[in-house]
Amino acid sequence: MNLGLVLGGGGMVGLSYHAGVLRALEVEAGFVPDSADLLVGTSAGAVVGAYLRTGWTTEDFWQLALGTHPSAAGIGRNDDRDKGPHIFAPSWRSPIDLYRRALGSAFVLGRSFIRWPVPPLPIPSLLGRAFPGGMFDMVEGRRRFEEELPEAWPDKPLWLCAVDIGTTRRVVLGRPGGPEATLRQAVLASAAIPGVYRPVRVGGRVLVDGGAWSSTNLDLAVKAGCKMIIGVAPMAFDPERAPTRLFQLIRRLPARSLSAEVALARHKGAQVLLIRPDDQELRLHGINLMRPDGLDRIARAAYEATARALATDRFRHFLADLQAA
Repeated sequence: MNLGLVLGGGGMVGLSYHAGVLRALEVEAGFVPDSADLLVGTSAGAVVGAYLRTGWTTEDFWQLALGTHPSAAGIGRNDDRDKGPHIFAPSWRSPIDLYRRALGSAFVLGRSFIRWPVPPLPIPSLLGRAFPGGMFDMVEGRRRFEEELPEAWPDKPLWLCAVDIGTTRRVVLGRPGGPEATLRQAVLASAAIPGVYRPVRVGGRVLVDGGAWSSTNLDLAVKAGCKMIIGVAPMAFDPERAPTRLFQLIRRLPARSLSAEVALARHKGAQVLLIRPDDQELRLHGINLMRPDGLDRIARAAYEATARALATDRFRHFLADLQAA
């Protein structure tokens, strides 16, 4: 594989950030995201990647972010635009149910972020029913995925990342040899925020958001042999225009993980082009990445920042090498 496109996590904010970045890459530089040899998606990036690989365009996502799409509700909203988004529908029905779900969610959250080797832990269905992990249901997301995404995987390589809380290891759905799942299941699993949304069962595995392993999982493009990698990382930040110390602290782990993955890529001889929000953009992003408001401004700011970056020598040289390849 020559070119890998890596789309990172970031909630509703991340979806809108991707909409602006990818639209600018196509309009200003002529790069069509679906032309990548490999597309790696995590959480919000998994949603974007699945839609792009199944026929949606950057124009579709751009209009979704702006709320002007002719046939689909805007990002984070349901079909009835007079009502609020159904992305946090409470899963509990009683105080006892709330207590059970709180315990189950705490367990899922703890298992999701364990990095050191641990013995595999079976998750019996009886235990899962007694203490379900997930305080909310992604009602609107499930509905839209069922209506807008096929069950079958696209022909072009699409790898979506999740974490198996039984083994506490990363799982790559869509990769040859990976667990069998429908495309819709894979997207739901990659976006199942630990402790917030209920995990997704795929075979004997219990899967949650791949962002618990890495917000980008850019190393997968390296391991696939990609010589050139474009990484879109909504949860990191541009160190040349660094945000306040508060935002740096909040995004420290995603930024450090991404830095290590980029170092690995360059050590292997791959060229990497990173697109990350700067200080002004992060003021628009705020702290709540799942909020439904202001997403059009985030998309526009991402487009403008990406267009400016495309005029720099670093971006021009990368794109020139890409065209030559």
